[in-house]
This record gives sequence, C-alpha cells and structure tokens, in this order.
Amino acid sequence: MLIVDQLKKNDPQLRALAVAVLGGLLVLLAGLWWVQVVSAREYQANLETQSYRTVRIPAVRGKIFDRNGVVLAENRPTFNVGLYLEELRKPFEVAYSNGMAHARSELKRQAVEEEKRLRRKLTKEERKHFIITTTEKGRIRREARYGVASNVVAQVSSRLQQPLSLNQTNFERHYETRLALPFPVLANLNPMQIARFEEQSSSRMGVDLEIQSTRWYPYDTTAAHVLGHLRRDDDSKEGEDAFFSFRLPDYRGLIGTEWGYDKELRGTAGAKSVQVNNAGYRNSENVWGQAEPGRNVVLTIDLRIQQAVERALQSPPLSQATRGAAVVMDVHSGDILAMASSPAFNPNCFLPSLLRADAQRIAEQHAEKNRATQENYQPGSIFKTVVGLACLEAGLDPKATIENTGCIYVGRMAIHDLAPPGTYDFHRALKMSSNTYFVDKGLHVAGISNIVKLGQRLHLGERMDLPTRQETEGIFPSLKKVGASDWHDGDTANLCIGQGAMAVTPMQMAVLASALANGGKVLWPRLVDRIESPELAAGTPPTIFYPGSRVRDELGVRASNLLVVRKAMLADVEEDGTGKQAYVKGMGICGKTGTAQVKNERKETVGETTWFLSFAPYDEPRYAVVVMVEMPAKQGSGGGTCGPVARQIYTAIRDLEHPAAKPGSLALIH
Repeated sequence: MLIVDQLKKNDPQLRALAVAVLGGLLVLLAGLWWVQVVSAREYQANLETQSYRTVRIPAVRGKIFDRNGVVLAENRPTFNVGLYLEELRKPFEVAYSNGMAHARSELKRQAVEEEKRLRRKLTKEERKHFIITTTEKGRIRREARYGVASNVVAQVSSRLQQPLSLNQTNFERHYETRLALPFPVLANLNPMQIARFEEQSSSRMGVDLEIQSTRWYPYDTTAAHVLGHLRRDDDSKEGEDAFFSFRLPDYRGLIGTEWGYDKELRGTAGAKSVQVNNAGYRNSENVWGQAEPGRNVVLTIDLRIQQAVERALQSPPLSQATRGAAVVMDVHSGDILAMASSPAFNPNCFLPSLLRADAQRIAEQHAEKNRATQENYQPGSIFKTVVGLACLEAGLDPKATIENTGCIYVGRMAIHDLAPPGTYDFHRALKMSSNTYFVDKGLHVAGISNIVKLGQRLHLGERMDLPTRQETEGIFPSLKKVGASDWHDGDTANLCIGQGAMAVTPMQMAVLASALANGGKVLWPRLVDRIESPELAAGTPPTIFYPGSRVRDELGVRASNLLVVRKAMLADVEEDGTGKQAYVKGMGICGKTGTAQVKNERKETVGETTWFLSFAPYDEPRYAVVVMVEMPAKQGSGGGTCGPVARQIYTAIRDLEHPAAKPGSLALIH
C-alpha cells in the first residue's frame, strides 16, 4: 500500500519509473508467451535435430579353419575413401551464396530486358516472375552441394590416378538420409593408391581413409561349396538392439558353413552415438557398445586333400566346366576330409556385391549348386553292392553261377548287359558289373522287400542334416510302395541296377562306402569339428566340440557277407574289373563303377551319370572316396571317366601318408 500511496503523489519522475517498469514486465511476459506458446514447436524440432544418432557397428566375423589349422576364410582390412560432409559446410554455403547471387543477377537482367520490351515499368504482379522461388532456392542449394563435392572427388581422382565420378542421385540421397556418416567415394584401395593418398594428406579437403574389415577367402574357389558365401544384411541378430538410426555394412551367410554357423561367426554388433547439430551435421561421436568378434569354426576338411580332389575333377580330359562332385570321408569317424563340386565359384566375387558378369556365369553353369549334396542322381551299378549284400543275406551262394547271354528279359522288358557273355558267380558279376546276374538274383533270391530294407538302414531318401543349406534327401521307395499293386518286376529289375524309382547324392554314397569298409556302421557325416572363441572375445563360452563316429544305424549284415563284397570290390580295381583305371600301387583300393542313363520326358537318353564308389586300404580301411561326373550320352563310363579321378585322389593321399615317397610333402594328420 505504501507504493500505491507514493504513486498518488504528484511525482512525475516516480510515475515515469513505474511506467517503465510495467512496460518492461509486459515486454518480458510477451516474450515468454512467444517462446513458450508460439515458437514451442520450432524449438522442439530444433532439439530433435540437434541430438544423437545411433549407429550399428558390425562385429569382426570369425575365421574358418581346416582340420590342421589352415585358414580358409578370414578377414582383412580394406581401405576406403570417405567424404565427410560436415567439413564441407562452409564451401557449401559459399557455393550457395554465389549461386544465389548469380541467379539474382540473371533475373534482374531478364527483368530489365522485359521492361525495355514493354517500354514501361513492370507491375508488382509482373515482378513476381523475376523473384527466386523456394523451389528454385532448393535447386540452387542442391547444385551447389553437388558442385563442391564433385570438385573434391575430382581432386581425389587426379591424385589417385583412378577415374572417379559422383552420382548426383546417390549423393543427394546420402545427404538427406545419412548426413552424419561419411559418403563413400572409393572402396578397396590398393597399396599404391593408399601411399598416394597419404602423400597428399596435407592438402585433402573433406576426405579421409576409412578402415573396414572385409571377408576374404585366400584360396579363392577352393572348398567354395563347403565354405559358402555371404550377402549384404545389416539386420540385427537375436539378442542385439533392434533400433538404430544408421547401420554400417554387414553381411550374413547365405549357403555353406557361412550359413550353417552364421550366428557363431557373426559375433555381436556394437553401437556408437553420433551427436549432430540442427542441420544434421556430425559434431562428435561416442562408442557406447563395443562389438564382440565372432567365434572361429574348425572344419573336418583337410585342405591338402581338398585341393587334390579339385585338381583331379578338372584334370584332362575333364575341365573347369565339368559337372561333377567328389567326396572323401574317414570311414570310422564320418569326418568329411574333402567335398568338392564342379564347376566352382569364387566366394570373393560376392563381396561387396556380385557383378553382373559373374552372376551370369554362375547362373549359366549352376556353379552355386553343391553337386555333392544338393542334386539327385541315379546311382547305376554302384547300387549293386547293396543288392549283392541283400542277396547274400537272403542265402545266396556266392559260388553259384548263371549264364550271361548279353541280355535278360523281365516280362517284355529287355535289359542289356555290357559285361561280356559267359558264366558268372558273385565275385565275377560284381567285378564285371553284370546286369543279368544282379537282376536275376535280386528278383529271385533277395526280393524287393529285402533290398528296400537294406536301403532304409542306409537312410537313403533322407537328409543327413549337414549345416550347409545345400542338401536334398534323394529318392528311395518305401515298403508300402513296393508292396502296392502298381509295383512290378520291371520296377524291381531297374532298382537292382541302380535306376528307376531311386536317386542319391555322392555324400550318401560316401556313407555307403564307409559302411562297407567299417563293418556295417552307417555314420552321420561330420563337417565341423569344433567352434572356438577368439582370444579377444572375453567371457565367451568355452570351445564347443562336435563328436565324430556318431552311428546312425547298422547294416545288420554278417561279417562274412561283407567280406565277400569287399573281396569282389578289390578285384574290380586290382584285377581286370571295370575299375582297374583307379589302381594305385600299395593302396589296396576296393571299388565299384557305375553308369546311369539320364533320360528326358520322351524316354530318350540325353546324358549319363558316371560313378566310382570305393574305400581303401583293403586290410585296414581308412578312406572312402566317391566320384561322380555328369557326361553326355555315350561319352563316358564309371571306370573310364571317374576311375582316373579316383586314382589321382588316392595317389595324393598316399603321398601325404608317406612323405618320403614325395620330397616336400607333409604327413597326413589323423
């Protein structure tokens, strides 16, 4: 009340002071109202843009080793040139100002010319046509940015002596969506380019080298189907944060071991936060989650045997375009020592992306398909080993003979015999691959049910659960099917010679060869020995081992009958049998050849599938070797095409086991 009483007095100075104070308060209140009410959304938007962006940092992928510790897939640093746009803000603004000045000057000139043409001053409405619009300002700003960036890229191109160009669409997309990250200019610099770039370090504007871990397969096409390849995939895996503003390039396994053990190999991604200003440019960054490297996978593959198998599949008269496959397996553990498929591809071609020319070649050759596990083939005469065992188990006397006249009739169906006419017992029939003998004995001694039961114990027509995403189960009839009214003797006859209603993979036949060699144990094939944690991955689980010698089933046949089959298979190679071209001195190879016709829809023969199924040594079997090659019609045979391939493989194994026989070679590690 004292202040009011004072104001009632006739004091001009006091009244002026009071008015000034009240006026200031009103201005302050108006300002607060403007900031908190009218401009609230604008400030909120600025706070949102002047904030943090989260970036996903991919982990270093784990390595893949062969059984002896040789690296088959690893990572190497690649050096890329990145354009840091926040360092070009001032040049962008200068170029924009120059562009605007030029545009205003041009519009002013056009306006003057228009006035001269009209011989009068332009009206207010007419002058609107000579004013820079918002759309035009945006265009000038974009062109200014692109011009500055193009000049920088041109400088980099000149210094690195590498033709470079800047795609405007990609540049603008990056500017609008990923401004906080560097724009990629050139990837995978070679050592000479890196040296040139570093020499120019004092005068580079807005560009710098970035180091990125890239998958690398040092042996190119070797074991390509075993290893598989990667594809671009930046998604978070299970257990990782799902939301990120940006994701740096990452990859995921598509096929092969890279796919089967992608979770272990990929590791756990890290994260960093990038502070940006209200224009979207980066101010600073902070790594708040370190990436954990992936774990290493150790395969059962032996690189030396794998390379020998791949060389053999491409040796004359075969070539790199040959369509075939070969498998080498330890008959006691089920370890896959080699698994090759031809034609092969180079996994390095898929990184960072597959070129059109490479994609076309791979598609034309079906090179990505693993023919050892992913394609169905009729086994031909190598299936006679199963039919023969079924006959022996049913009571066949191996010394009993029949006459082969060159053809056997089943009903009206004639089955020709490529074995020479004559008298055949079991030993000679398997050695010479007589169709007549095995059709007759399969029909009248074993019977289709016993043959099918033995095939079921081998789990034909079933998957083997290989971690490659490249497996087919094959085709094999069930007991119900062969017992149906629409199953005829002709169907049984076809099955007895490995054709008709069945199809297998080379890997399934390697399991068969191992069972014949190890006394009847049907093994699960093993491709991965263990998963190891790298030293850098602190706190990760201990090494995970995958035990070998896992028995899936038993053939359930007598040892004496297995011995009869094995002796006949030894004679096939070491005497005058169809597999004599696979002979290697001192190896004691037991083999069986096969050739199956490939027919089209009109029942015309359009090709042949040639086989060689084997194991060695005879006395103490250790290795099963199966070779399959696709051939044109009447241009190949199991003995003539696959036998020499098997010989090269066994020769390589012998040289590895006995290094003294070949100077410079290494002993095979078991």
